[in-house]
Amino acid sequence: MTNISFDLIDVIRTIQKQKKFILIVTLAGVALAGAALVIKKKKYKAEARFLVNNPLYGDRHTLFRSSETRYVDYYGGDDDVDKIMALAASDTVRDQIIRRCDFDKMYNRDITTAKGHDDLMMILNKNFNIKRTEYKDVQITYVAYKPEDAANVANMTVKILEEYYRYYYTNVKTGIYKSIADQKVKLDSAIASLTDTLANLRDQHGIYALISPARKDLISGELKGGGKGYGRAIEEIQNIESVKDQLVADRAHYISMLNEFDATTNSAMSYVKVITRATPPTTPAGLGKVLTLVAVALLGFFFSSLYVLMMAYFRKLNAVER
Repeated sequence: MTNISFDLIDVIRTIQKQKKFILIVTLAGVALAGAALVIKKKKYKAEARFLVNNPLYGDRHTLFRSSETRYVDYYGGDDDVDKIMALAASDTVRDQIIRRCDFDKMYNRDITTAKGHDDLMMILNKNFNIKRTEYKDVQITYVAYKPEDAANVANMTVKILEEYYRYYYTNVKTGIYKSIADQKVKLDSAIASLTDTLANLRDQHGIYALISPARKDLISGELKGGGKGYGRAIEEIQNIESVKDQLVADRAHYISMLNEFDATTNSAMSYVKVITRATPPTTPAGLGKVLTLVAVALLGFFFSSLYVLMMAYFRKLNAVER
């Protein structure tokens, strides 16, 4: 079997012989890349970054703590960032992005049709990117043909994520608030009914002293009167007063909790902190014209050289007698 030699000297000689072909291919690639850069519309990439706040700081136990002092980190943890990432990947959030940013006008699509809506979602998915960094902040980028559109989409995405992340927590608190408020209405009705009953009993028997055992055994005034049914009236007044006092105390507690839950849903508390707001970029996205042409030239030189070397090797291989 004949050994075929194709060493560095052969490589250099082959490239020297075919330098005209290599140069033509390289220049042709550069020319095509330059034409593509002229024809292709420029794209701009805007970036926004934000930190996720710890939602426990908006909890009523943190805002109104009176006895227990527990350290709560200001910054959200990995679980909180995971929720943001999950929301950003949801169709619900992305649908809001294309609607609030007027994608139908940006990309000339009919958002009211299923096909138009799907096209806009595909455009968003192609140009939108969100990632978490090692510093636990979230980075959002969007690429568009206009710098203003790119910045607007990035900033609007942060706003929408904050709204849905806030809703994730405040919706539960709102439900609790409504439940307590409904119970308070029932207590108001029960207290009003017991008040009418007590007023009738006191007027009927002339008993106006405070004789409720729920009021720390406080008895004000002197019990005067007598006759049939007087003793039973005292017992009934004590029983009704004890129940009413408890309901009044519960009602006061419910009002206090309603105020606390109302404070925790206040929009003054933000659940994310923007550290870099997206601004319209001044330069197009990508390597730039010069770097792009240099990269194309290097690739053209590499592949054309590889081609002539492979052809030379195969010719040498075929020239060997078998």
